[in-house]
Amino acid sequence: MNLKEPVDENIKFDALVLEGGSLKCAFTAGILDVFLDYKFPDFDYYYGVSSGSMAMSYYLAKQRKNFIKVSRALVENPEFLSYKNSFSEQGLMNLDFLNGYVFKTFPFNEEAAHENSKGKKVVIVTTDHKTGKAHYLNPTKGKWLNYMMASATLPMITKGRTNVDGTWMFDGGYSDSIPIKKAISDGAKNILVIRTRPEKQKIEKSYVSLMAEYWNYDNDNISDLFSLGYKQYNKCVEFLNGPKPQGVNWVQISPPKELRSAGYYLHVQDIDSDYRLGLETGLDFLASLNS
Repeated sequence: MNLKEPVDENIKFDALVLEGGSLKCAFTAGILDVFLDYKFPDFDYYYGVSSGSMAMSYYLAKQRKNFIKVSRALVENPEFLSYKNSFSEQGLMNLDFLNGYVFKTFPFNEEAAHENSKGKKVVIVTTDHKTGKAHYLNPTKGKWLNYMMASATLPMITKGRTNVDGTWMFDGGYSDSIPIKKAISDGAKNILVIRTRPEKQKIEKSYVSLMAEYWNYDNDNISDLFSLGYKQYNKCVEFLNGPKPQGVNWVQISPPKELRSAGYYLHVQDIDSDYRLGLETGLDFLASLNS
């Protein structure tokens, strides 16, 4: 493949599904920036969860490198990431600061994203703060950033919830972390899934989930969601690596090992490393399509 040679238009994935993972999505952004460089054919369906929804939105707006620029600028900024604020109203990560910083410094081109998504289905996944059920939001002009921030609102890590059209919501990763089944139910047949964990890696209940379970003891729906969420994630991993339903195919792109941006005590070098790995993985993926 020659540098910047467009990908063959006959290669057709109809859906893109992006797992979240906070700053681990630097890996995802690297892959998507390669897709922009090589003019990867458009998808008909787009699904983004948590920070994956931000990477997806910049991709739809064709704003190459914006996700990694924002991540690099914020990861060591004490106004965004500060352990002393862990139990404050804003939490460890200050989403209000992120929203204002992005708006002023690396503004999201909502108009371009809107234009480029015409005739396509775009979904940002959030979780209902009362019922624990997934909401599949279709972003429109004037609401796109609000939906993105809601999908990235983590319990105990950020301010906990975001008001979306009169309903309190938080991180979609807790109710549908990898919305492959939603894509299938919407009619997608050939799906590209970009992961932020190794392909077959399962997880255990995290300390954050344990704390959030206790913190929401008065709401059985939410308490159970945090208590059992890791099991639901592991079932999704089994589904992704098991037999495919008749007439449906998917391909996973995943990191070969745990990304350096896992966790919350990070440096710019960690973000850069995962982004470069994403670039390399994206190039390898494109090369495999032509082999």
